[in-house]
Amino acid sequence: MTSIISQDTKPTKLRYLEDFDVHETQATIVTIEQTSGTVDITLDQTSFYPKGGGQASDTGIIEAENGRLNVVASFLDDNGVVHHVGQIKGTFAVGDSVRCLVDVKQRSLNTRLHSAGHLIDMAIGDIQPGWTPTNGAHYPHMSFVEYSGALAPTDKDTFCQQLQDALDKLLTSTTTNTIQFVKKEELASLCNYVPDYIPSNKPIRVVSFGNYSSPCGGTHVSDLATIGSITLRTIRTKKKKVRISYSL
Repeated sequence: MTSIISQDTKPTKLRYLEDFDVHETQATIVTIEQTSGTVDITLDQTSFYPKGGGQASDTGIIEAENGRLNVVASFLDDNGVVHHVGQIKGTFAVGDSVRCLVDVKQRSLNTRLHSAGHLIDMAIGDIQPGWTPTNGAHYPHMSFVEYSGALAPTDKDTFCQQLQDALDKLLTSTTTNTIQFVKKEELASLCNYVPDYIPSNKPIRVVSFGNYSSPCGGTHVSDLATIGSITLRTIRTKKKKVRISYSL
């Protein structure tokens, strides 16, 4: 392995946290790590979302004056966002100025799926206020939200219809969603639910959909109406856990 690292390495500035629609940004290469056939690159800032929080990573292109990189995945480590490159055209070096271009179509799908999970949380808060969120995934091949709670088999059909009606109503509303950054001790007074563990390697960002607020580092829609339609696929109960699978 060869590793080239800037002397003033700092964590990557995560541009996608600042706005709902950051798809590209200018950046500078901070590190290049190369093995046989693969290259991992970190930048001083990026518009690429790294895999985490139940959301798939962005893919896309990093381009510079002397070359072009095909980003096939991105992930977060202690040094920031690592861009895993599958195809290299041209030459790159630490200090080069580059342009990050996220695959907008894939980002849009991941964003809508993630926001749909939060929308289900909003509806559940009205239908089953005693349930507590425990887990979630928002991938194209597998999207679900899970709760600590109980649902009798005889109540499943009625509950499913109530939830679908609540979601359809929310999707017809127009919201002006907001983003704010807060201290950890402020979360309890702002958010509908605060997980026991908040990642320490990400800024504490609160996303608000109207009156619903949640700490979340994922990408989200700026208006709930842009999610589209949500289809409830299955509702499964096991050991006082209720898992709701969905698709768009």
